[in-house]
Amino acid sequence: MLDNISRSARLRWTALSLVGAVVFGATGVSSVSAQEIVLKTGTSWNDKFPMAELLRDVLKSSIEENSGGKMSLDVHLAGSICNQKTCVEQVKLAQLDIGTSSAANYGGFHKTFEVLTLPYIFSDDAVAERLLNGYLFAELDKISVERDKMKVLAVVPMLGFRQLETNVGVVKTPADLRGTKVRVTKSPLDGALLRSWGAVATPIAWAETYDAVQQNVVRGLYVQKSVHAMMKFYEVAPNVTLTNGAWTPMLVFMDLKRYQALPDWAQKAVDKSAENLRSKVFEVDARYAAKMGAANADKVKYYTPTADEMNQWRKASAQAWLLGKKLKLYDPAVARRILESQDGTDGFVAELTSLGAL
Repeated sequence: MLDNISRSARLRWTALSLVGAVVFGATGVSSVSAQEIVLKTGTSWNDKFPMAELLRDVLKSSIEENSGGKMSLDVHLAGSICNQKTCVEQVKLAQLDIGTSSAANYGGFHKTFEVLTLPYIFSDDAVAERLLNGYLFAELDKISVERDKMKVLAVVPMLGFRQLETNVGVVKTPADLRGTKVRVTKSPLDGALLRSWGAVATPIAWAETYDAVQQNVVRGLYVQKSVHAMMKFYEVAPNVTLTNGAWTPMLVFMDLKRYQALPDWAQKAVDKSAENLRSKVFEVDARYAAKMGAANADKVKYYTPTADEMNQWRKASAQAWLLGKKLKLYDPAVARRILESQDGTDGFVAELTSLGAL
């Protein structure tokens, strides 16, 4: 089947270069106006989340504007065409032009952006925005193009940092979490971080999480506070400790061959549109996070650790970095530069260095 898909992909790229116009659907390749290109994109997120607006409104309108109307974007939401893992596969197999995925799921194929998922790699969203709108995106994109043969259009924050939600009372430090079962994803870093904090990391499917917490199969979970509020997890895990441990990036990407098969004018339109997308992602994400988090904020018990307590959370997380290094999930030189580009990280850098994580 793979050989057939690859042959189809080659025909698709050839058709684009010869006709300058393609539409990809269930019936295969068909030509339209000789000066129009329709790109297909898919995401697992529905219109309650920022990714939908970013694709449907920001990227789509930018592509149409920057191409002078010669290009358009066919947007498919809510997993109607792919989920986070299959979006990557379909882009690589030329079944989809532009895909989206969490950096963790993307990491199952290419590790370049895994560095962004390391615990406390960013101190806050403002730092993430400054660095990704500065040298960092350009550096990671260059590596991605050269090594992974993938063209990443944007890194998209997904509702900020994940937080610790439990039903065991107020958790102030890792010592308070010791021995507590907490739901995690199958991401190795996700589990390693919770274990470094003393929790018993327990993988549970997302659809089963609410019932698992309600029945005390696990006593907590680790998601963004906006998701916690919107999904009414406060009913079963009302205590939220703002550890700010893991930032949650999403990626918007194209296969490099697909991008290079576009005519020059279309590549320029995609580049300008991607730049515009990157300039909007933090603004749009912050708006959704604020709205979703405010929905039931009065029903949630938030705890903000003191500076000393936060240092304990951060210091303990270094063990997760060691696993990340063992699994070759990140380049220590890239990670060090990110940390050293922020204020107040000297102690954390020293701790990571002494453990051999940097």
